[in-house]
Amino acid sequence: MADRFHLFVYTPEHALVDADVQEVTAQAALGEIGVLPDHAALMTALEPGILRYREGTTVKQLALGGGFAEVRDNVMTVLAETGAAAS
Repeated sequence: MADRFHLFVYTPEHALVDADVQEVTAQAALGEIGVLPDHAALMTALEPGILRYREGTTVKQLALGGGFAEVRDNVMTVLAETGAAAS
């Protein structure tokens, strides 16, 4: 069983995240989702909101303006309309 998976977050302007993470939470179309290593394949629309991810002992946040997320083979790819670091 894997203890990490790879997270990519892209906006039309640039890449925001390219990191190995332990956990991601995001605002999906039907409510908040949580993704852990070895998650089942998933594709969902994302609502505007905060995406949180744990990288080591640090939890980081991004404010996203909606988009799409795909989880497959321990890789999560997020294509967001807009995005920036959130405090």
